Amino acid sequence: MKRPLFVTVLAWFLIVSSALCTLAMLATGHNPEMQEIICHIPFPIGIYTYTAAYSGSMLNTLAGTAMLHAKNWGRWLYVAYGTAGIIFNLSVSPNQPMLLYGVVLFACIVYFLFRSRTHFYFQTSGGIGNA
Repeated sequence: MKRPLFVTVLAWFLIVSSALCTLAMLATGHNPEMQEIICHIPFPIGIYTYTAAYSGSMLNTLAGTAMLHAKNWGRWLYVAYGTAGIIFNLSVSPNQPMLLYGVVLFACIVYFLFRSRTHFYFQTSGGIGNA
């Protein structure tokens, strides 16, 4: 089955934005303004920076690549990591009402990832061990 356009756009968005996020973190990691923002987070700087940013970029890149190859676990990885990220950000963010936009966007993306046409693509395109 032909890959739905939404899956292609989302997968490439995840891959490109993850690469840009990694570059931005490398470029601004020692910026005093960035350090000031990170100081307001109740977790130690190293844990937040390395765990949330770098591993998040790797997981989103992996999920995007898997979605391009019609692997069902790729969309589940995106949903699992996105849900964990929302819960984490709700617990540490100093400006929680601003997270509402991200939650709504995430819910819309999940809706489109599990629509019947997209669901059929993931179930039939990746082979018997894909489910």
